[in-house]
This record gives sequence, C-alpha cells and structure tokens, in this order.
Amino acid sequence: MEIRPLEELRAADDLSLAFNPCGLGGRMRPEDATEFQQWQIADCDLAEGVAAGTRNSFERLRTVFAYSVLCYDVYTMVGDQALLIYEQALRDRFMEWCSGTITFRLPQAPDVSYTVTSYDDVKKRADRMMRQRAKLVVDTHAIEFNGMLHGLRLWARTAGLLRGRRSRAVEDALAKLRNYVAHPSGHHVDTPVGAARTVRDLAELINQLWGQATPDERLYPAPLHREITVLSWNGSGQARMEPAGALTAPDPMEDHESDEYQYVVVRAIPFIPGSRSNDAHWAEFDTRYETTRFPTDYLWGRAPARRPVRGWSRSAPRGTASTSPTGCSSSRTAGACCRRYGRR
Repeated sequence: MEIRPLEELRAADDLSLAFNPCGLGGRMRPEDATEFQQWQIADCDLAEGVAAGTRNSFERLRTVFAYSVLCYDVYTMVGDQALLIYEQALRDRFMEWCSGTITFRLPQAPDVSYTVTSYDDVKKRADRMMRQRAKLVVDTHAIEFNGMLHGLRLWARTAGLLRGRRSRAVEDALAKLRNYVAHPSGHHVDTPVGAARTVRDLAELINQLWGQATPDERLYPAPLHREITVLSWNGSGQARMEPAGALTAPDPMEDHESDEYQYVVVRAIPFIPGSRSNDAHWAEFDTRYETTRFPTDYLWGRAPARRPVRGWSRSAPRGTASTSPTGCSSSRTAGACCRRYGRR
C-alpha cells in the first residue's frame, strides 16, 4: 500500500471534476464540484417517523457522499451501501408493523402467534415455519415469508406500504443489484450520477415505507395538484398556457384592440419552471383523446379574448362547459388547435 501525504489526500480527484451540470466534459473547479455533487442529494430528507437505525445509516451515506470529490471510488461505495440499506429499511419497518407479534397460518391447524423482540427472532421463526409450509398472516392475506429480502418485499406490497406498477419494476432492479453487491462476482465501478440516483431512490422508498410520498419524484410521487388554467392559440399557431387570472372582464370605458387569440378553460397541471411534473404535451390537448401526459379536463371554451370570464365563472366550480364550441374560422394551423381545444 502506498502511503500518501495528507496534502495529496485533500486534493480533488480529476475523474470527479469531469462531471458537471451539463454532463461529462470540462473539469470543474474543486470548490464548484464539491458544492454541485452535494446538491444532487441535498433534498433527500427522510420522514420524521423513520426508524432511528435506518435514518442513521442513510445520513451516514449523505455525509460520505460529500467526500466523493476527493476519491472517485467513494461513489461506488455509497451506491453499494445504499442498496444494502434497502433491506435494513424493510426490516426496521417490519418490526414496527408487527409490534412484537407475528402470526403464521398452518395448512391444517389454527393460526399461531409468536412474540419477537428483534428481527433475528423473526428470521429464526420464519425459517422454522417455512419447513412446516406455514404462511405469514398480513391483514386478511397469508403470504410465503422467508425473512429475507424477497419475503420482505412481498410483505410490504401485501401490507400496502409500497405501491405502483412502475415502481415494482424498479424494486426488482434494486433487489437484483443488492444481491450482486452482497454476493459479488467481480469488480465494478459506479459513477456520481448512478450513486446519486441510487441514494434518491432509497430515500423515496424509505419515505414510502413510512407512509410519506415524495413530491415531484419518480417512484412514489405525491399526488399532483391540478388548477384551473387557460389555454390559448392564435392564427399563426402559437399556443400559451396561463393562470386563470389571465382572463379578466372587459372594461366598457376602455377601447380594446382586437386579439387574435382564442381561449379555452381547463383543469390541468400548472406549468412551473424547473418542475419535474410539468406536462410537456399540454399544447396537444384534445377533448376527444388523451394526448397529454397528465389528465386535463375541458371546462369552458372556445371564445375570443376576455369574453369567457362570465360564463366560465359560473361553470368552473362544477367542472362543466357552459357553451358549445363553434367551428373554426381561423387559418389551417389554428383550425387544428380548435379541434384539439374546443370540440368535444
């Protein structure tokens, strides 16, 4: 082993400096790289009720991740350790769920309950009951339970702690990666991007186990809030999304220039700059087909500028249209928008 001086250990790793906000390329300054990498997982906060053991292990990951700029191999160590904490979180949540008592259902005998004080007790009891073909009772269901990662994942799904079909596939992938880390067959190297993604996925999974969805994330996102918004388009094919306050009642004392824009009122996910939940397909809204990323409900339209405010104000609370759309008299491009926005 080469003994390196402290000054050399404090120097940033050139490989770490190559990862920047634009991707992989020019080297960043060590100070900027350190701040940038920490921001990748800075918002991965756990719910208040998470077990102390899981929380301490996760916070240790975030602390060590900050030192990855000094040693590129730390990214791999953080990613691997995050996969191992996956099972620790399931074990800690299981102990809270069972409250010290687990029940098994035998094939030809009444249900039996056992007192457990640690997960080691759970694993030993599960091994014995598996030999008797007994199943763990979870609410109104009985599942095969071996006390290992597969059994814990099946329990979490049956108990309703984990949800989603897409997230199930990610859970399968995390389980396979965890098994590879626990039983390695070769050397591997992770990247800052991969390590940060694993930590973020772990934070989402832990929060979901303790009943808290993660807003604006990819595995167990919190429900999106829809608002009443205004979609508009003109003869040149330009389309806009604006808040409901963009429609105002006309002032009869003022002269208003003609506005070529046509308007419809919908209930949709509002556009927020920088948000991961923005609907990139909002301009393709069509009342006849589901063409947007998230559900978008037609409420009112089509009408010229500043005209729909009175009818919309009456119909919006009920979520119904107050008038029937008319034909399009604009150009061909605008006619396409009318078919999308204003015809049911």
